[in-house]
Amino acid sequence: MVTNKEIIVVASEEYTEFARKISHEISKLEGCNGANWTIKQFEDNEFQLGGDRYAIFIGNSDENKLTKDFLPVISNLKNKAGVSYGFDGTKAVAFGKGDLDQEKEFKKVHKEAIVIATGGTIGAGIISPFIIMNPLLWSSIMHGYFLFTYFNKKKREKKLRKEQTKTALTFFMSEHFDKWIGIEKEE
Repeated sequence: MVTNKEIIVVASEEYTEFARKISHEISKLEGCNGANWTIKQFEDNEFQLGGDRYAIFIGNSDENKLTKDFLPVISNLKNKAGVSYGFDGTKAVAFGKGDLDQEKEFKKVHKEAIVIATGGTIGAGIISPFIIMNPLLWSSIMHGYFLFTYFNKKKREKKLRKEQTKTALTFFMSEHFDKWIGIEKEE
């Protein structure tokens, strides 16, 4: 008798699209049922989980508080240029760090992921022009420029983190998923 393994993909609203796609693909696998849950749904039903129920937490500790709870027990966590993923027991995590210092290295890692599965490109950064004017006007423009730069940096970090998270899911599904749910025995 073949029992179905239930794999719950838990994500914040920001990653709902990824969670839906992953749970749909999981449901296509023989012997697997995929479901997409919010963080609240998981918390409300956690006491009922067990046996053949697995959970993948999408998003870093700031985006998904459940990732923070399970991160310390995941000993095989991989990090490739801010692309982080791993599992322990019935719990798995996949997230991006969004560190702009890793952006160049991430582009190489992202190309690896494209070979595994088609999708996504990384957007180019915005180049801000400098304008030389009188000191008072220059001061107010620079103040606005620094605010713009700060918010632009946050926007770029968020975009990078999202691309890294998508890439983390790609690597996790290709490298670990079968071992994690027991389709393939660990060596």
